[in-house]
Amino acid sequence: MNHSKLAGRSPLYDPEMPDASAVMASLLSVTTIYAGKPSLELAKLALSLAETLTAPEYAESDLICSVSKRIHMQWRFVVQDYEHLQISATLADMH
Repeated sequence: MNHSKLAGRSPLYDPEMPDASAVMASLLSVTTIYAGKPSLELAKLALSLAETLTAPEYAESDLICSVSKRIHMQWRFVVQDYEHLQISATLADMH
């Protein structure tokens, strides 16, 4: 791997996904699977991909910047909801 090409890259950038289209395709795939069988693991994966999409290297247009931020926020809320449900279930089991 040529590390000089990666120098100065955002930590969110994934060199295996060269452009926003690649990240969006992966995110769409995970979202489709999630729609059929929701799980915390898939929600976390979608959140990770949504976060990756916010990397400056994928800011190919104002639309992508705006949409990536909204998608990231929505998946963050989904993951937080799962985590709150787990905490509530744990507390309920303690009583």
